[in-house]
Amino acid sequence: MSPTWSPDGQQIAFLSNRAEGWDLYTMPAGGGEATRLTSGATADDPAWSTDGRWIALERNHRIEAVSPDGKERKVLVEEASHPTWSPTNQLAFARNCDLYVREPDGNERLMLRDADQPHWSADGRTIVFTRRGIWELDVDSGDLRQRTQSPSDESPCIQFDGDIVFIRHGQLMIIHQDGAMTDISYHPSPAGAPDPHPLEIDTVAYQLHDGGNWDIVTASLEHGNVRKLTRATWTSWNARL
Repeated sequence: MSPTWSPDGQQIAFLSNRAEGWDLYTMPAGGGEATRLTSGATADDPAWSTDGRWIALERNHRIEAVSPDGKERKVLVEEASHPTWSPTNQLAFARNCDLYVREPDGNERLMLRDADQPHWSADGRTIVFTRRGIWELDVDSGDLRQRTQSPSDESPCIQFDGDIVFIRHGQLMIIHQDGAMTDISYHPSPAGAPDPHPLEIDTVAYQLHDGGNWDIVTASLEHGNVRKLTRATWTSWNARL
């Protein structure tokens, strides 16, 4: 579950309970051997930093950072969830459904009340979030723009072209900059946790419920071309080419 791309697009970090609990793994973006980075406490909401040095995740009601080789780790913030990185390594996160930003020097500031599931745009200018629908925050001006009005909308992320990909009732959706909406019904569902490719506008990774469990897939938003990277069964998990 919960895939997140490395900044060069060569790896995907994700969550799996293929061992005794929900842990953080990495694997090649084309599929292949998975490497386990955490064990013990349940991991959630992974997010790869834009400089490639860290993968942030929620564990023990706090946000920790783990190096991609698993050899380094540190605590970033307490009582927080849903980390997301800016290009300058600011960390936005949710705390009690409010939006905060942690600066690289460790200082925290409250950005917005009543905001959850943040995701930072690749240019660092915008944070999308949920508030009984999908909203945008202009980071510099503080201006807000409501993009959808359905309380069921969740997991928003911003593509390079400014389109927002999100989940509505288990289906991938896109809201374009002009307000037009695309229901990506040619993608299989139920789907969840989309993450945009850092270099390819049209490509996303997401989790797909298939055959009784969740798997990680990559796909083209325009053409489909869904490629399953993991194979989950009730008795075993395997990553495959």
